[in-house]
Formats: sequence, C-alpha cells, structure tokens
Amino acid sequence: MARFENTYSQVVRWLKILLPLCALGILSSVVFFARENETSREIPYLGRGSDDMVDERIASPEYTSVTKDGSTLRLTADRVTPTSVSFDTVMAENLAGRIETPTGRIIQATAPSGRISTAGDLVELMGLVSVDTSDGFHMISEDLTARLDVTFAESGGAVRGDAPFGTLEAGRMRLGDASTESDLLVFNEGVRLIYLPRQ
Repeated sequence: MARFENTYSQVVRWLKILLPLCALGILSSVVFFARENETSREIPYLGRGSDDMVDERIASPEYTSVTKDGSTLRLTADRVTPTSVSFDTVMAENLAGRIETPTGRIIQATAPSGRISTAGDLVELMGLVSVDTSDGFHMISEDLTARLDVTFAESGGAVRGDAPFGTLEAGRMRLGDASTESDLLVFNEGVRLIYLPRQ
C-alpha cells in the first residue's frame, strides 16, 4: 500500500511539472501561428513600390451624373483598372454608356474597351463601338469620344449602319453641340445614304 502511495505521489509531482509546460507550449504555438498569419496577409490594393500599381481592379462599377444641359448620363463596365495613383483615369472592359436628353431622346453605346477620364470629363469607347438611339439609328464605329459634363459625342472616323429611312455611311458622326446644347445627330464628310421606303 505504501509503495502504491509513493508511486501515486511521484506521478502527481511529475504531472504538476509537465502539465504547465504543455500548456505554455500550446499557448506559445497559438500566438506564433496567429502572428505568422497576420504578417502573411497582403492588402490587395497596395503597390510594392511607391508608384507601382499591383493588379488593382474594380468589378462592375457604375458612374452616373447629370450634365450641365440636363442630360442623364450612366456608364457601366465589367471592370475598370486605374492608370494612375489618383484614379482620375481608368481603363474599362466591356464599357456601356447611356444618355437620356431633356427632350427624351435615348442614346446607348457599347464597346469592348474604353478609357474614362474624370479629370478631363471625357470617356473614349474603343474597338467595335455600337451606337443605338431611341428614334431608330443603329450605327457602328471604330471609336467614339463623349463628354461627361455636356451632351456631346463624336466618332473618330467613319460610321456605318441603319437609319429609320435606310442604310447610312458617313466619314464622321456627331451628337450634340457643346455651344448650342443640342442633341441633334449630325453626319458629315462624305455621307452616303441608301433610301429604303417603308412597306
């Protein structure tokens, strides 16, 4: 019996030493792994250098405003990527724009890519730009530049497509006039019209 009590006392004595040591070991490992995880986290929108941009993107952005002449402007894209630290200029993928003028006319344009400059109040649609108006025009252009502050857009080159009265080709297309605040759609520079009377 005495031998059993002696063994029991020794076990209890060793457990009093080992258990606190195990507890300290577990606690230190928890703290160590927690600190390791914290230091491994990276903020995705910070560059590695002072001027570097590391894959900064904004998904499904939307820009809305009212121009000085009362048109409602809305821009959407799949994603935008800034070209400067200040975010004044961004590149957009699958860019779409919609303008509703005070007269009720709606102009919609889509392009595979584009550039938006809030500092310059400009948006450039690039690639195969499709322009549709609520009064029946459907035009295609290689590029289109529009203002963000007034109702104005202009193609950089030739346009072609369908009009309410037939097919139309022109060297340039312009919507609106910054000086007269008009939403008139103007075609110039070698206009070619094929009139197709409605049946």
